[in-house]
Amino acid sequence: MISGPVPTADNPLSFVSGSGQLEPTLSPRFVTYVRDHLMDRGIDPSRLFTECGLDAEHCDEFDQPLPVRTVCELLNKAAQYSDNPSIGLDMARNYHYEASSLLILAVVSAPNVAEGIRCLCRYDRFVDTSIETRFDFDSRRAEFSHRLLAPSEVDTRQLNEYLSSFLVQALNNATRQPMPIADVQFKHVDAQNREVLERFFKAPVKFGSSENCLRFDSAYLHERFYTSHALLHEVLTQALRTYFGSKHSGQGIVDILCRELIRAGTDEAVTLERIAERLTMSPRTLRRRLADEGYSFQEVKKMAREKRAKYYLSQTSMPLSEIAFELGYSELSAFSRAFRSWVGQTPQSYREHAATLLRSS
Repeated sequence: MISGPVPTADNPLSFVSGSGQLEPTLSPRFVTYVRDHLMDRGIDPSRLFTECGLDAEHCDEFDQPLPVRTVCELLNKAAQYSDNPSIGLDMARNYHYEASSLLILAVVSAPNVAEGIRCLCRYDRFVDTSIETRFDFDSRRAEFSHRLLAPSEVDTRQLNEYLSSFLVQALNNATRQPMPIADVQFKHVDAQNREVLERFFKAPVKFGSSENCLRFDSAYLHERFYTSHALLHEVLTQALRTYFGSKHSGQGIVDILCRELIRAGTDEAVTLERIAERLTMSPRTLRRRLADEGYSFQEVKKMAREKRAKYYLSQTSMPLSEIAFELGYSELSAFSRAFRSWVGQTPQSYREHAATLLRSS
């Protein structure tokens, strides 16, 4: 579908583009969603996909994942092709559920809103490595947020609006009840879709926030899903656990573990037991799987820190001192020494080389 190698243990978080840059990925099903939306409107998507280097016939879950920048480019160009600046929202409102991914089917077959959102948060990190989700609630207010791990120069507006709108649309359809939204926040600053978004969400929409966030009444969490199907939900969640935790997924256990450690950040309290629980496997199984690939837990923790440093240096403009702090180093000099021992370059040299590769790609 896109030129370049598949994710490997050397690059557990990300897709490796032709320029060698690290970049998190999204499910190839996004191609299906854009294709269906355009075809419903009588627009032939062939030229658009060709421009984006995509093949609309190869977008199954077994196919190669997409770099997040490619999905954003596809959505932005689709907005131009269809002369629709609200294409992200409109795709969510007119989603083809018959083309759903395994994950979406698992979500809407859950018993209620709370379990559906928990299912999404639990398994989406395997399907879409570029999306980080958070779900919190108390007796009054529930909050769901997502953050895209995208390079700073990528325009994520359409994707942000699609993801938040899709969740609301899916929950509304499953419960037959409108989500009682208090407010919606988007990280992007472009507010040109404010009016249409506020009509859809029936709530105030804020732009330029620190994260993409939906806040709603906690009572909604108990709303039952009329799409609930206990056996289907059990079969699908078991399939997700089995597939994404197996060697057949194309993601070795080192890949998966390294990605979980990167998500956990600098928390030194992260243990093998805690990560095993998040991966829904026993600590013994995780140790055995690591041994099969020739790694220890501590070795993968070191690998995760290196990958996280490379991502910050190649895909963000964060100051070196801030990167050092994010990685748990109290001094920039300590981070510089560690990074040089990993890759044979200083952090600044690595950043400059990555920028040169990106410009020449």
